Amino acid sequence: MHKELQDILALIRGHREPLALATLVHVEGSSYRRPGARLLVDREGTLRGSLSGGCLEGDVHARAMDALAEDRPQLMQYDLRGDADLVWGSGSGCEGLLDILVEPIHGFPEWMTWVERAWASRAALTLQTDLNGDQLGMRSIPQQPDAIASSFIETFVPPTALWIVGASDDSRPVVRVAKELGWFVGVLDHRPAFARPERFPEADMVRAGHPAQVLPGLPLDARSAVVLMTHNYGKDLEALRLLLPTEAGYLGLMGSRARGRKLLAELAEEGMQSDGRFHTPVGLDLGADAPESIALAVLAEIQASLAGRSGRALRETAASVQP
Repeated sequence: MHKELQDILALIRGHREPLALATLVHVEGSSYRRPGARLLVDREGTLRGSLSGGCLEGDVHARAMDALAEDRPQLMQYDLRGDADLVWGSGSGCEGLLDILVEPIHGFPEWMTWVERAWASRAALTLQTDLNGDQLGMRSIPQQPDAIASSFIETFVPPTALWIVGASDDSRPVVRVAKELGWFVGVLDHRPAFARPERFPEADMVRAGHPAQVLPGLPLDARSAVVLMTHNYGKDLEALRLLLPTEAGYLGLMGSRARGRKLLAELAEEGMQSDGRFHTPVGLDLGADAPESIALAVLAEIQASLAGRSGRALRETAASVQP
């Protein structure tokens, strides 16, 4: 839900009219969305987000306008179990008990600033939202691990960070799709003529320099992925020497199997061993043969790898899915 929250934060920061934010804070049974899903509305309707498959948004908007008029938050409960879902949404798949917090938004709330600061420092932030009485909607950083019964605990982990080493044309769709996912994206290249911000307007950072100049200072952590797309054997080798000792959660190499084996063999002769983080050839087997579909295959593998998933079809797994 990173992208949804990022868009909501941007809308709130740039909006001058009264707004209301609805947050799904508790679910029993089946629900189209999970706790933490949000819906931002103004007097005209939805600006961003959703809380259900469409069965509740109209009523939530009406209640949100009440919260704006009264200038106080409200906690609402919707019981869609049994036949109630047919009444609300003609069988949309919402078949649970949902608690939704609706609150008026004035300016840019302090807790959202806390989230942005945590994300900027690549740190996770846990917030406790009070759901009781006069403190309804108040956020705080919990001082103890056990949650208070009348509160909603939510942890905001930093977005996936993708660093692309290589600024050729085939990197462009990778940048675009990754930004649609809400990821941080940086592009690095040893060729200044290629590493130009105007060539990658969606990227968060574009930097020119050889691997030894640009890689050592990167904040690589378990939620970071690096994909080598230089198509230059020497630069890929130089970069991989620097990347293998880091904590990056995913390393990928664009190129043939033979090229990948040669790189690993040369590093092994130097005493460096790869591990399960290194993927070559990069990407899932999706039958991709165009830059855009190759980008999809690469990003799908990164998503699966960082989430600890196999990348197999859901029907072949026991993984839980939303209805």
